[in-house]
Amino acid sequence: MKISIFAEDAGTTREETDIPFKEFYQGGFLTVSSLTDQLHEYGDVQLHILSERFGLVRGEENVDEYLHRDQAASEDEEVLSTILERAADSDVVVILLSSLKFDSLILGYWEQIADRAESGSVWCLGAARSSLDAIDFDPLRQKGCKIVTYQRVGVARIGNETREELLEQVEQRQLE
Repeated sequence: MKISIFAEDAGTTREETDIPFKEFYQGGFLTVSSLTDQLHEYGDVQLHILSERFGLVRGEENVDEYLHRDQAASEDEEVLSTILERAADSDVVVILLSSLKFDSLILGYWEQIADRAESGSVWCLGAARSSLDAIDFDPLRQKGCKIVTYQRVGVARIGNETREELLEQVEQRQLE
């Protein structure tokens, strides 16, 4: 099973840098990191992190390899391209973004993203209620997709109930 997670970095980091990005970010990012670990039980997880400092990075990439690069923040086009690519071949897509990023990357391109969604895939979207209310989930429902949403409040990327619901849906998908 292919699982794709998209999340933003955190301001809190470890001092050590000879580690993967997944372990580098701390604070509010720890919920994303632990969700990634839990989802590894079900398949191949690709964690994509939108970082102000390093651009778009993967969770398993080493921080040291990026420290000495002249890396500008990723353009939205690069991030959108990756989201579209992963939507087309993932069994599970998890998008946990702040309102600003969600609105610029997801809302304006939702029709394209939903068109590429794999039939029967599981989708988890975490964003502000106003952003989630603006999404038309019908194209996903018509493809038999399962949808889990989390109305983001404050810095919490995903709530415990939402996490459990997502894991249940992923487990069911695996059994199908």
